[in-house]
Amino acid sequence: MPIAQLIANTVLGQDLTSTDCELLAKIVTQKNLVKGEILFDEGTTDETLYILVSGKLEVLKMAGSENSISIDTLKQGAMTGELSFVDNVAHTMRVVSKTESHVLMLKKSAFEELVEQQPILTYHVMRAILRYSHQIQRKINNKYLEMHRLVQNQYTATY
Repeated sequence: MPIAQLIANTVLGQDLTSTDCELLAKIVTQKNLVKGEILFDEGTTDETLYILVSGKLEVLKMAGSENSISIDTLKQGAMTGELSFVDNVAHTMRVVSKTESHVLMLKKSAFEELVEQQPILTYHVMRAILRYSHQIQRKINNKYLEMHRLVQNQYTATY
């Protein structure tokens, strides 16, 4: 499948025209991951937005050098690394391929070259990243509220 079509089928591609996807296709690189391969590790920075086009990625919070807590599983179409991409913030989690996976990588330096030439495209990409980040925040808030409710119900039942 052409790279532009892969982009169009992701969260990032929702607001993009086919021309926009073609332009992005020229600046992304591809990476295939084997099961268990680390995409990026906690504490690293790489200014790269990763777009999962096939497979599954597991988001892990490391608890020591060997132990980890599974936080989420990313499925086809998802993005990760957005904070490192936007603001050069170190990754706070480890992301590992749960299955054989294929990702597209958009480097910040390549993307910034489009800002003056393609301002609407860059606006749509940034809006998609913001929207996706907001969805993640809502998901986290819902998990927190559910956990709070469970703890409160357990406390009420005990006392």
